[in-house]
Amino acid sequence: MTSVSFIVPVFNKSSFLKYIIESIKNQKGNFEKEYIFIDDGSTDDSFQKLNHLTKDLSNCKILKQKNKGSANATNQGIKLAKMKYLKFLDADDVILSEATISLLNILEKYPDIILAYGLQRKVKHLEYVNLFEKFNQNDYSIVSNTLLKAMRNSMFNPSQMLARTDLCKKVGGCDERIKFSQEYSLTLRLSVLGNFVRLNHPIAVLPIKVPGQISEKKNNQIYRVSKALELFIEDNEKLELKSILYAQRRITARAWRFARRFRNVGYFSSWFFLYLKGFFGVRKNILLNCKKANKVYEGFLD
Repeated sequence: MTSVSFIVPVFNKSSFLKYIIESIKNQKGNFEKEYIFIDDGSTDDSFQKLNHLTKDLSNCKILKQKNKGSANATNQGIKLAKMKYLKFLDADDVILSEATISLLNILEKYPDIILAYGLQRKVKHLEYVNLFEKFNQNDYSIVSNTLLKAMRNSMFNPSQMLARTDLCKKVGGCDERIKFSQEYSLTLRLSVLGNFVRLNHPIAVLPIKVPGQISEKKNNQIYRVSKALELFIEDNEKLELKSILYAQRRITARAWRFARRFRNVGYFSSWFFLYLKGFFGVRKNILLNCKKANKVYEGFLD
């Protein structure tokens, strides 16, 4: 029998925990389970609710720590995990009852696939979600060239994915230099190992609006993705040149668009010249160009 560790970082998500934990309890499938909740310094009653709502869950761990960000909290869960697979879940999302087993069956069928993920949809009210919605579990696609696709944009959020525990541990989990948007740095690190699989159905359901939601701060989100990509190419000197040049192009293009919109600069600005370097694939000082481009966000972050 195979096994799954459910990892849920929590920060001030008290009002959502009832629905999230209900969706976890309703996961179908004959596989061994463990549950790891990391309260990342919540200042509401999330920790108390976690203890109350999980009292009938066997093999459940609740870790309480000072606030260090979702990347660190996720890594704590990865370190503690003992099962074969990791099912990540944001503490304001729910997953359909067949979400885990559908992704697990794919990874069991294809041992060379690195991770599997489904789609997402957003709703106004989580309490009205039909967790038992049926979907075609055999409608999935192999995602090749994962590195370039991961570099282009964030491919999924944590609630959409199931990954192999040993590989997440092997790559060192999330990059904690990027405190939030933890799935992006982990996706980049895993993408160099092989292909992914996409299940072509929404298996994660997200609320349209969450008070204080990190991802709603668009400037911060763009910066985190670009900075994570910069740090990734800095850490991986053996990447193929085409991949490094593509990363430069993505970072400098984002910076130029941001500079035009928020700094009101023109074609004679340094941001445009950096964009041209990325567009034409200039091979000199690639990392320096990326670092300079990412400075465009200074003064616009919360």
